Amino acid sequence: MTATKIHILLIEDNESDAFLVQNELQMAMGDQISVIHTERLKTAFELIEALSFDLILSDLTLPDSDGITTINLLREQATNIPIAVLSFRDDEKLAIKAIQAGAQDYLVKGNLTKGVLSRVIRYSIERKRIEQNIQKAQQRFQTIFEKAPLGIALINLETGEYYDVNPRYASIVNRSIQELMSISQADIIHPDDLLSYQQEIGFFLNQPHDDYKLEKRILQPDANIIWIEMFIVPFETMNDQEICYLCMIEDISERKRLIENLRHLTTHLQEIREEERTRIGREIHDVLGGALTVLKMDLDWLAKKISTNPMHERIKSLYQLTGEAIETARRVSMNLRPNVLDNLGLCGAIEWLVRDFEQRTNIRCTLESMVSTLSFHNKSHETSIFRIIQEAFTNITRHAQATQVDVELVEEDDGIFISIKDNGIGINQAQTLNPESFGIISMNERAQQFGGKLQISGKPMQGTYVTLRVPHSITVTDSGDFIND
Repeated sequence: MTATKIHILLIEDNESDAFLVQNELQMAMGDQISVIHTERLKTAFELIEALSFDLILSDLTLPDSDGITTINLLREQATNIPIAVLSFRDDEKLAIKAIQAGAQDYLVKGNLTKGVLSRVIRYSIERKRIEQNIQKAQQRFQTIFEKAPLGIALINLETGEYYDVNPRYASIVNRSIQELMSISQADIIHPDDLLSYQQEIGFFLNQPHDDYKLEKRILQPDANIIWIEMFIVPFETMNDQEICYLCMIEDISERKRLIENLRHLTTHLQEIREEERTRIGREIHDVLGGALTVLKMDLDWLAKKISTNPMHERIKSLYQLTGEAIETARRVSMNLRPNVLDNLGLCGAIEWLVRDFEQRTNIRCTLESMVSTLSFHNKSHETSIFRIIQEAFTNITRHAQATQVDVELVEEDDGIFISIKDNGIGINQAQTLNPESFGIISMNERAQQFGGKLQISGKPMQGTYVTLRVPHSITVTDSGDFIND
């Protein structure tokens, strides 16, 4: 379309009708329009190829074409030009057929007025422009859909039925598009993940969410198993109020493998560190502690033999310093690897940890346990739980400003529940998510190693609440009633 003129092609074999239409157009639009008239469809095609038009006004009955066929032929030849039908028949059914064939409007010659013509011209051109924009948007979406590096599917989550699937989606799940269109999404989910998948999809459908993300395993036809991350958003409403969802998937198997390898490496490093701590602790206890004990005994002997001052006072001073050094060595040895963890098990070690913390910090502690003994198939898990509790106490000492700490051990149906609650200033969410909170990161990593679930929450001036759930699958427990305040 030019900036000053609207170019119209008029196809009309009746000269008087053509004159009347052109006259009405000139009266309605004046110099804003330019009209070229032809009587035959063949000539119209030649003009369409040679010139640019903004609108076609065409009679249905022409010397070389008749009826709806005229619209069909024009639409094939002029795909992007809006078409308005001129007809002497005031026939609603014919008008509907013309619109369905691709016409933008249907005009009855006997009802043409100045206002009708100008309005039809502008509406037809604008309607065609909107249709073209919609087509372009659809084409852009289709291009993105087909070429996207993510797997994309349009799906009915209620039934799992696919409406459409892009090639990348089919490639990720290792199935053909035709095969996917004949099955539901649940059919590709690994059997062990199917129940949790159905529960999460049900939760998403029953709760008002704009989007949802989940990770599941896919079972490919060749029995290969991959991990996918699935992102779901509502897309459009279909017939009968069915909602079509846009489901995007990404193969995260390699990411999962790297994370698992990193977790194994972390576990290995922690085991090495615990072994080294144990070795150093024993060296301090057995060698340094033994040497200091002998030194203390000799100083005691000397103090008894030498009674004259100032030598006697110097020996007594050295005797006291040696005693303090022995106590320091004992404390360092216990922190590196408490003997109670090996001798009394985890329950005894937790009790010792609570009492030691209370003595060192003067913070009142209570321990309530409904588990008399707690043993593990893997002793490293026992150490991990001990270190998590130890780290929680360290954080309380450094940050909480608490005066009371309550520790509770309870046996539940699915495992052991351990809670640590203080009455301090309370941790906030930013602190729990801080990438430099290495203590909390270490606690989470240790919990993940044995499949535990760690949660840390707090309220301002109401304290911090740390909970650890230990699965029964890694424990060998005997329940009892043991309460220690």
